[in-house]
Amino acid sequence: MAAALQIWSPTFSKAFDALPASVRDAVQRKVDEMGTRLENFPHKRLQGRSEFKLRVADYRVLYEFDVNQGRIYLHYVGHRRDIYKRS
Repeated sequence: MAAALQIWSPTFSKAFDALPASVRDAVQRKVDEMGTRLENFPHKRLQGRSEFKLRVADYRVLYEFDVNQGRIYLHYVGHRRDIYKRS
């Protein structure tokens, strides 16, 4: 199966661009890995929310996905101390 299509929200794109280059590379690698095995990836849902979280060192990516359409909707990325404060 081909890698899932990544759909970046404007918020995700802005936050991603503000990350240090090494963190951006790590996040992109992890999201790409998730996209290649979307159906079997160990997704972790945020408690009380519809989004899932992806751990990349001290950073978290908030996302949703659709296996049938092969899409990952990337909502936000940030440091773990800040990510959960977002509404």
